[in-house]
Amino acid sequence: MRKYFVSIMIIVLLILSFTTSEVRGDSKTTKVATFPYGITTIFSSGKDVFVGTKQGFFVSENYGKTFVERDRGLASLKITSVVFVKGIIFLGTSDSGLYVSKDMGKTWQSLMDKLNCPTVSSIKTNGKRIFVTSFCSGFHFSDDLGNTWEDRNGGLPTLKTTTFLETPQGRCFLGTDQYGLFYSNTLDKSCSWTKILKGRSVITLSYIGNTLLVGTNSGIFAVDIKSNNIKKIDFIGGNPYISRLIRVNGSVVAVVQNFGLFATNDGKHFVRMNCCDFENISAMYCSKDDGKLYIGNGRGELYFINLSQPFLVAENSLNLGSTQRGEKISGKISVVNLGMGDLKVFVSAPYFINFKQSSFTNPAVLPFSIDTTDLSIGSYTETVKIKSGSDTMNCFISFKVEPSSSIVLKLKVGSNIAYINSRKVSLDVTPFIDSESNRTLVPVRFISEAFGAKVEWDPKERKVSIKKGPSEHHDPVLIELWIGSKKTSVNLKSVVIDVAPKIVPPGRTVVPLRFIAETLGSTVKWNPITREITMIYNP
Repeated sequence: MRKYFVSIMIIVLLILSFTTSEVRGDSKTTKVATFPYGITTIFSSGKDVFVGTKQGFFVSENYGKTFVERDRGLASLKITSVVFVKGIIFLGTSDSGLYVSKDMGKTWQSLMDKLNCPTVSSIKTNGKRIFVTSFCSGFHFSDDLGNTWEDRNGGLPTLKTTTFLETPQGRCFLGTDQYGLFYSNTLDKSCSWTKILKGRSVITLSYIGNTLLVGTNSGIFAVDIKSNNIKKIDFIGGNPYISRLIRVNGSVVAVVQNFGLFATNDGKHFVRMNCCDFENISAMYCSKDDGKLYIGNGRGELYFINLSQPFLVAENSLNLGSTQRGEKISGKISVVNLGMGDLKVFVSAPYFINFKQSSFTNPAVLPFSIDTTDLSIGSYTETVKIKSGSDTMNCFISFKVEPSSSIVLKLKVGSNIAYINSRKVSLDVTPFIDSESNRTLVPVRFISEAFGAKVEWDPKERKVSIKKGPSEHHDPVLIELWIGSKKTSVNLKSVVIDVAPKIVPPGRTVVPLRFIAETLGSTVKWNPITREITMIYNP
């Protein structure tokens, strides 16, 4: 039986040793290797790549071209974490504690006598300093590459620590299982941890700028590193399990269980990485040496994404809700550059979707507006093409155009300020009362266009034509007026009004208020005390 097992392992090692990289169908990712067990942790340093699994530890010394299993001497093969510092491998296990190797995993030394806990949950580094969290002896660190260790557990209600982060601002954060998140401004002997988030299991920590990101068993929380006012980021909804948060070229990538990868460049807006569709992600690491983002899954598959060049991540879909026909909708597509160097983006869209510009350099968002004036009533899903280099991504923008509701115009005699549904508008001609007829005259183009009509001017006949198409409550109407004449035409029928249209500076045509408003289908209210005019038009 033993010979049979050895033979099987030799075959497995041969398969791993001769694994060649292959590019996935999405052309964004490269498959590095397939291991016989689910991947639990990854670390990369130069040409050396380390992969921990549920049943063994594997090392590559040639950039992941070949791997060999190096876990002989370990009492547990359930690997939880790994780092590589100054030629020394620090390896955490779930059943036999912390190990070190100074010969690339060929031999191992147990540190159980120095850190008496079999369950190591994470290992982090900062220069020569090594940080270890565990489930039975709390948090420890070493300043001499593991020769001696100090514990810092003051103020903690539990020794079940899960993850640690030391920020550039000097504040340290420590996650626990079920007891939340704690912080301390020092790691010297006066260190005492203060709670900042309670009642949750903290799985992973990262930061972007001055914002700390906290991945928990029920979503992502954010807080200013120097503040205690922590808040949940509701970018998916519900209470998703966040298994990884890692820094990638100044941005942060999150692994959201059952939802995939998300990226953020501000710690507020997260964009799903639809370009890289992975399932069952169980480990992730970004190499600073060669710009590779390594991703491992529960099937034992190891991939990398090359981020040594600009790498575009953009929102795949936006739902802008409903708007009334004739209104403009504003929106923006969030963009993240996960790669190195300047990101140049070009956009193209249907004619009614207007971007402020067609090309952007290092954008965080792509702002746009949609003009619904010429659109029919109904639901729309339109495609915006976002191009960066040889890659093109599509963002599907959905919205609904509904019939217009009542339009309310407010004007005041002698004032050049008007309002359209509370939107302030400046007029170049103020409404006034004609001294001869005692009728209020108003600018014809402003009133007509506010109600959706089109105005045309014939200079030869000195004629104004106002055309309004049919709507839900009104038939089409054609109004024709001649400057200086009381004879007008409404739908080709002659009508006489009591004040002739006039042209007043700076060359604007004014007409009797009640005639133009009521002919277009609006009601008119006059307040003699405030001298205000209110017109209500129901399309």
